[in-house]
Amino acid sequence: MKANLIPKIIAPIGAVAILLISIAWMAGLFADKIPPVDVVTDKQNFADTIQVSQSNISKMEFAPASLKARETTLISSRILARIEKINVRSGDQVSQGIPLIILENSALLSQVAQAKSRIGSLLGSMAEAKNALQRMQDLKQQGLASSAELDQAQALFTRLSGEIETAKQGQKEAETALAYSQIVAPISGTIVDRKAEPGNMATPGQPLLALYNPKSLRIEAEVREKLAIKLTLGQQLTVNIDSLNMQVPATISELVPAADPNAHSFVVKADIEFSEKLRPGMFARMQIPLEQESVILIPQRYVQSFGQLDRVWVVKDGQASRRFVRLGEKYDEQIEVLSGLEPEEIITATID
Repeated sequence: MKANLIPKIIAPIGAVAILLISIAWMAGLFADKIPPVDVVTDKQNFADTIQVSQSNISKMEFAPASLKARETTLISSRILARIEKINVRSGDQVSQGIPLIILENSALLSQVAQAKSRIGSLLGSMAEAKNALQRMQDLKQQGLASSAELDQAQALFTRLSGEIETAKQGQKEAETALAYSQIVAPISGTIVDRKAEPGNMATPGQPLLALYNPKSLRIEAEVREKLAIKLTLGQQLTVNIDSLNMQVPATISELVPAADPNAHSFVVKADIEFSEKLRPGMFARMQIPLEQESVILIPQRYVQSFGQLDRVWVVKDGQASRRFVRLGEKYDEQIEVLSGLEPEEIITATID
C-alpha cells in the first residue's frame, strides 16, 4: 500500500517543480541581464539648447465654483385656479410686466359683477335713506316728528353707509383676485424651467415657472479658510469657464462671514461681465493668488510625451541623454518641472 502512495505524492511535487522552473525561465533568471543605462547619443554640437534656470512666479490655487444668478425667482399663483394658458417655454426671453400665465377666471368675474351690483343697490337705498333723514330733520324742527323717528332715520342712513364701504372693500378684493388670474413677469430675463401645463391646477405657493436675469450672473466659490481670510472686497480675480474655454475677470462683491463647519471653507461671490454664452449652473474655477514661488520653467516644445510619461534630452559633455521628468502647471508657452531637472543643466529640443 505504501508503494501505491509514492506515485501519488511524486506527481504533484513534480508538477509544482515544473511550474516554478517555467516561471523562473519566463522571468529571465536563466538569461544574462543588461543593467539599465541612460540612452545617449554620439558627441555632437546642439544648436537648439537652453540652460535650465529658476523663475519667480505667482502661484495660483483653483477653487471650484459655479455660476449663479443674483436676480432669480420662482413664479407661482396666489389663488387656487385651473391653468388656462401658458405663454412661454424654457429659454424664452421675457420683459417685465408681460403676461406669462392665464388662469381660469369665470368665477372671479362673477364675483366682481356681484360686488358692483350690490354697491349699486346700496347706493339707491342710501339716496332714499338720505332723503328720509332730511325730511325727519325738517319735521323735527317744525315739531311734527319725534326724536325716536329722527334717530331711526339716522340709524338707517349710518347702517347703509357702512354697508356701502364694506361692499366697496369686497369689490376691491374681487378685482384683486381677478388680477391674480393673470400672472405677469416680475423681472426681465430668461425662463429657466416650466413646471406646469395648461389644465393643471395652480395652488398658492406651487412653482409654475423659474425665471432669472442673465445680466445678474455672478460666480460663487467655496474657498478654503486659509485663503479666504486673505481676500478683500473689490479684489480682482480671474475665473476659468472650462466648458467654454474662457477666462473672465471677476470682482469680489461679497464675502460670506460664516464658514462651513464641515468643509472649513467660506463662500466668496464675485461679479462678472455679461456674456450670452454663460448659463446659470455652469462649472467654473476661481483663481486664488498665492505667494510668489521659485520654480523651474522650460518651453513646452522641449518636452516629449509618451502616454503618461514625459521626458527631455539633457546635454552634458557634448552628449544628450534622455531624462524623465514630472511636470506641473502650464504658464503660456512654458511648463513647470517639478522633478527631474536641476538649475544650470542644459537641455535640447530635438535629437537628429
